[in-house]
Parts: sequence; C-alpha cells; structure tokens
Amino acid sequence: MTQNIIAEPAHFMNPGTTVTRNGIKISAVFRGTEPCGVILYHIPDGRKVRIPFSDEYRFGSLYCAVLSPLDPTQWGYRLFTGDTEFIDPASRSILRLCAGSSGAASDDPDKKEGEEAAEEIRIGGFFYERDDRLPPYRSGSGIEQGDEIIYCLHVRGFTMQAEGISSVRGTFSAAAEMIGYLKDLGVTAVELMPVYEPQPVTRPDQGPRTMEDALALYPVSSHGRPLRDLRAPKSNYWGYTRGFYYAPNSAYSTPGYPGGAQKEFADMVERFHKAGMKVYLQLYFPASVTSQAQSDIARFYVTHYNADGFRLMGSVADICSFSSDPLLSDTRLFYTAFPYEQIRAMDEENPESGMISTENLCDYNGVFSSLLRRFIKSDDYTMREFLHEFFAAPQGHGNVNYICSSDGFTLRDLVSYNEKHNEANGEGGMDGPAENLSWNCGEEGDSDREDVLRLRRNQIRNMLTLLFLSRGTPMLHAGDENFNTQEGNNNPYCQDNEIGWTTWDNGETGKHIHDFVKRMIRFRREHALFTDGRPFKNTDYLGIGYPDISLHGKEAWKPDLSFFSHTIGICLCENYVRKCDQTELIYIAMNMHWDKQELGLPKLSPGRRWSILVDTALEDSFMETECIPDDQHVIEVEPRSIKILGTVTSDKPIRRKRAAGKKSSKVSKKANDSKGAVKPLSEEDETHEKI
Repeated sequence: MTQNIIAEPAHFMNPGTTVTRNGIKISAVFRGTEPCGVILYHIPDGRKVRIPFSDEYRFGSLYCAVLSPLDPTQWGYRLFTGDTEFIDPASRSILRLCAGSSGAASDDPDKKEGEEAAEEIRIGGFFYERDDRLPPYRSGSGIEQGDEIIYCLHVRGFTMQAEGISSVRGTFSAAAEMIGYLKDLGVTAVELMPVYEPQPVTRPDQGPRTMEDALALYPVSSHGRPLRDLRAPKSNYWGYTRGFYYAPNSAYSTPGYPGGAQKEFADMVERFHKAGMKVYLQLYFPASVTSQAQSDIARFYVTHYNADGFRLMGSVADICSFSSDPLLSDTRLFYTAFPYEQIRAMDEENPESGMISTENLCDYNGVFSSLLRRFIKSDDYTMREFLHEFFAAPQGHGNVNYICSSDGFTLRDLVSYNEKHNEANGEGGMDGPAENLSWNCGEEGDSDREDVLRLRRNQIRNMLTLLFLSRGTPMLHAGDENFNTQEGNNNPYCQDNEIGWTTWDNGETGKHIHDFVKRMIRFRREHALFTDGRPFKNTDYLGIGYPDISLHGKEAWKPDLSFFSHTIGICLCENYVRKCDQTELIYIAMNMHWDKQELGLPKLSPGRRWSILVDTALEDSFMETECIPDDQHVIEVEPRSIKILGTVTSDKPIRRKRAAGKKSSKVSKKANDSKGAVKPLSEEDETHEKI
C-alpha cells in the first residue's frame, strides 16, 4: 500500500498543503542546493515513504507536488533537506507519532518536548475536508465598534477551573461551552490569545552572552520586554512566540476529537458565530516572519476558519500593506497605532477601484489604560489628559479601551499590590513591567481590614464604570469581572497553573463584581450617547437648551481642570443621539479626591428633576427605585466614588442645602499622596431649606 503513492509536479502558489479530489497538494520552500523533498508517515504503523523533489517541481525556491492516492486521515509528513528532517512551518496541524513499529498518532498535550526524540516524533497533518472551499460565512463590519464588548481570554486557562461543563477543560470545546455565560454578561466578541501551535525553542548548553542573544532566542512581550531567562527555561503558556501558525494548538484539542484540533477549533468558531458573537485572534510575529508570510497567515484564518479579525502583536513587517490587503477589508484589525494617512494615500493612482478604507482598523489604546489608572488613584496632572481619552471618538477608524490585559496585573491585583510579585517565575523579579500604576489601598496583598477591602471594591467599580462609559470599544480581560487574582504576578507567561488560570470561585465579592459588570454593560447599551461614534461639539448646535456635552465643578458650568483637580462633573444630552419627547440628560459626577466633594448641577426645566441612577460608593450601586436628591443644585459625592444621575419627571419640591462655613482650599502633601493611609468614608449632617 505504501509503495503505490505517485508524486507529480504541480503549481501551487502558497506554502502548505491542500486536500483535493485528486490527492494532496503540497508546497514548501527550500532555498538551499541540497536534495530536498517530503517524508510521508503512515499513522497506523509508523512506516515512512521518502519522496524527493527534483527541479521539475521547482518554481524559484518553491517546490510543488501533488501526491496520490493518499488518505489524509491516515498520513502525516515532514520535510527534509540533505540529512535534516523538520516540520513544515506551514503545517495545518501538528501530530505526535509514537516511535516503533506500532506507532500511532497521539493527541496527548502533556508530552514534554525533551521526550520527543525518545518516545515520539512530531509530524505535520493535512487539513480537514474544508481546506479548498471558501466558507459561506462572512464577518463583514456588522456590529458598530462602539456597540461591541470584547472579552479577551486564554483558551486553556479560561476553563481549567470552570465547573459545570461537560467538555474536557482547557479545550476549544470547553471554551465554546462558556458562550452562554459570555452572552449573559453582555459580551459580543471574544479575543483569543494565540491559538496556534508554538514552535519549540532550541536551548543551547549555556545561557545568552548578551541581552540581544536572549531577545533573539526567547519571546518578548508586545512592548518588547524579555519574558524569560535562558538559565531558567519554562513553558511559554501565553504563546507569544513564533509558531506553526497554520496549525491550531493540539494542546487545546480534546483527545480523540473527530478531525483533531483543526476541526475542533473550526467547530468552536462556528458555535460562537451561531450565537451572534465574533471571534478575534491574537497573532504574535517576531521580526523573522516576513511581511508576505504574515498576510498569508491572516488570509488563511479568514478563508478557512472564518476569523472575524486579528490583534497584531510583536513585529509587524509592513503594517500599511497588511492593512490595505483587499481580502482583509471586511476583517477587523487591531494594532497599537496605525499610520492612517499613509494607508489612505496608498493606491491613489487607481481611483476607479475606490479609495482604501480604514473603517475596519482599530487602535488598542494603552494610553487610556494608563490615564485611567492614574486618575482613579488620585494622581495629579491627570484630569485634562484623561478626559481627552475618555471622550475620544476617532473618525474613520476605531479604538479599543481597556483597563487590564495579559501583560500586567489583573483588575483585583491592580488595587491590591503596589509592587509586582513574580517570584514564582524563577527570574529573580527581573521580568514583567516595573511600573503598573497600581495602588494597594493601604495594605500589600490580601487584607482582613474592612476599610481596605471596601475601598478596593470602590476602586474596581470606579474603573469599570469609566471603562464602560468611555467612547470606543471596551475590552474586558477574562476574570476581571469575577475578582480574579494572579497573586501579584504581572507576567505569568509560564504559569500554566492556578496562578495563570482564571479563577471562578471568588466568593461574594466575585459575584458582586460580576453583577456590577453585567449591569454596567446593560446601562451602556441603554444610553446611545456612550456608543455613538460622532465627536462631541461642546455646543448647543440643535437649539435644545443644553450643549451635547458640558463640564462642571463645585458650581455648575465652572469645571476645575487644574493640575491638582480630582473632581469633575460631566453632563451629556441624549437628544443629540436619539429622538426624545423631552430633554434627557445624563450627569456623571466623578470624585477621585480622598474627601467628600460637591459638584454643581445644571438647572432643569420645570417639572424635571435629577435622580441618582448609580453610586459606586454603595455595594448595591444601581438604584432599584427612583432616588431624587432633595437639593437639585448640587450633588455630594463620597470620597473616591462616582455618581451617575439622569433626568426624570417629578413634582417633588426642590431644596437647597444651607451654606456651610467656607472650607480651606489648601491640601496637605500627605493627604495628596494616593498611596498613603486609607481615608474612611465620612458622613456629614445635612440641613435643608425650601427655596
């Protein structure tokens, strides 16, 4: 049986394999002059068939052949050049073939790389039946970017500690079982950390002699920071390394799944799509991956797996060409900073075909994350810059706002640690970002102090509120809605364990934060002014009586935007984004000061009243019944908290607080230290009089 395989020259432009009716097309790059070809492995018994490629198979450095007859489910392959065998970088799947005469493919993800030579050999697998057909599904631009809620997760870590699922934990199928949970939360799209098979790193006997050696041999973060030490090699759990990009990670596949990792990954994507959710993939490229290869990889996942978009990380060789690829024009692309003008200027000499659009491009806004963290922990010199990012509504492209991502603290750790605690990584604390813009609220790590715990919950609610009320597309990192912790580790790239996995059982606080996130997402959707993509004009251009947006301080219409300001009122008019029977206003009262503050409220028309909708100073932050303050001219906001007010119709009388003694405007240096002692949430006696 193994002697009857026929190889014939073929013409196949892209490296990789394709299953056809006539056999299997294979195309591979060989740039040397040594003899080269393919070695076929018969999976049931491990027998090999060596097929050399002559010049008649060659087009430049690309060698192409069609092999027949060949059952793709019974065979795998490796390439050879001279005496060297290697896995095809464009393999559609990676299989493990047990050594010996009775060898058989293994899907065991727990096999260690060091055991490969003695116990098994890794081979490339062929693509399952859908390889040569374009899928019927088209992602398109669909949901407006402001309406999206992205949830970033690690396929394995997301479900390793999940309960109540029938699939094997840590697999593509297990991730698909969480669709109901994500939809209930309000998520519309998932962003998956690298799902492709990582390439093993060959480690020399000695460590790197220079930092350049270390960076060349070991993966780095999206910001270029080294993630591991050669002297203490560990698994790359995150997957931010060069990979077999066309092969879904077999470690995320259920053993024995029909069609293997390829089919299970495709089935997972299809289940998300049927639920109305998009699937975005992270692609990490080191500098050694060419621009052409990067585009081919993205095209492959669009045409073969229906991927809706990609977050491009690492070294993108030619972002302009990548962004202007016509096949990807309906595909959402995320990057740190696109050169939009350069992209729009491309191909101007061919106006008949239309100008290149950037509507599908989206910046990942790390500036928002940094300024939000600084604003919430009461840093000076922050107010103006934060408001700029909070209101930003880029035209012609999108932007993603987030608090936390894989590279750094979780949301819980952000309010629990001043310093990183990466001891478990075994690198002497040299890895991971040194500055996290975090604040432990008075005590490092776990605490039994109720004032510390209460303040931490307040700060989490504050950050989540501002994330979901910001313009742009919010991204939530997996577990942050459930009080997940990494025990202060801000770089768990190697922690394929409880540290790096999402923890689900986080007690009453976890349930409380989860409920808050769910209700805040719903609140965002109920008020179109937070999802509308048009920029504010700061004027009453519709003659409503209120501008589309206005800022306020202790007195209405007089905001404090000084370097030392931590308190601001923002009034938004919904009439500019939807048809209303009467004037509808939303007022966001932010107080990141360590003392209670007052903010002036704009005067309303007769019969209209301000009503408190949300108060992050309260454990039950969302008001279940109408809550109309007696004083309609000012609103008191507790220390480090946010109140959201809306307008309602009511005949409740308007009251004004009796003027109190003038308070000193001086702020001590100690009081202004956001990492100082915790300030208790104080209460003041109030007296009112009718106007």
